[in-house]
Amino acid sequence: MSSKPPSITPPPSSPQAPPQPVRPFRPTPEQVKDCPIKYTGYRVFSKWVASDQGFLIARKFGALNARVILSLQDEISELEDELDATDEVCSRTTAPNEINNGSFRLDPIPRRLELVRELLPEKLVQYSGPAVHDEDIGYVKQYFDNAAPIDDIEAAYIDFGEDLIPIKPKQRSFLRKYIEPSLLQKGVRRFFQRKPRDYDMINDGLTIWQDDSRVEGLCTAALAVMGLAMLIGPLWILEFVGGTHTKLGIMTGFIALFFAVVHVATTARVFEVLAATAAYSAVLMVFLQLGTLSR
Repeated sequence: MSSKPPSITPPPSSPQAPPQPVRPFRPTPEQVKDCPIKYTGYRVFSKWVASDQGFLIARKFGALNARVILSLQDEISELEDELDATDEVCSRTTAPNEINNGSFRLDPIPRRLELVRELLPEKLVQYSGPAVHDEDIGYVKQYFDNAAPIDDIEAAYIDFGEDLIPIKPKQRSFLRKYIEPSLLQKGVRRFFQRKPRDYDMINDGLTIWQDDSRVEGLCTAALAVMGLAMLIGPLWILEFVGGTHTKLGIMTGFIALFFAVVHVATTARVFEVLAATAAYSAVLMVFLQLGTLSR
């Protein structure tokens, strides 16, 4: 007859006091200036980087990336050869008729399904990214020079230039690049400035955070005014100008100007700009025909 082991009653746990919240410490500007690595460090630098998506820059490790991609390419080639060989064997007349090569769900070859759904998707990874704007690199360098939040060795990544990639790239048209410096002037700055989260902690006295929505709104308004001018202008000019060659010359000038404006003021690609210019040319042709019929 087996006896049950004696039950052990755990001693009552003594109540523990809830942890006291740590009061946030705010160093003085003099303390930060004397020892920035202690009072700012990655804690403040991370908040500063996250305050604007243009500042979120990292190295892409070009040479290492290329070597990994070449190795990955070889692995994918081997998996591709294995997949092709499996398909070839399963498609021969000697293969059983029950084999279904037209369905993933009913695939009788577990290895082929593993290649397509697990191994190949895992290997097909993108390592490249778009280029970083030079002005964003300049902003980060300026912050390093002014605040010195992290060690110089670890801050040296910003000097790798073409090896840098933006984590969240910010699209800027040429028009915005041209307008942005004027919006940083003292008289206009307050209308296009914002305060990011943890502003009091990350503010170094030099960084200016622009309100992207307001800047884009200004660029959109400027583009709308130019677009209306390029529609209304030729409508009146063609009405008061005589001669077919003169009118064609005016239309050619407006078409070329429209192409330049769309290419400069937007982030559209060349073929998209050409498509918009073709539509604008058709509108001008309608203006020309209306002017001819009225006479």
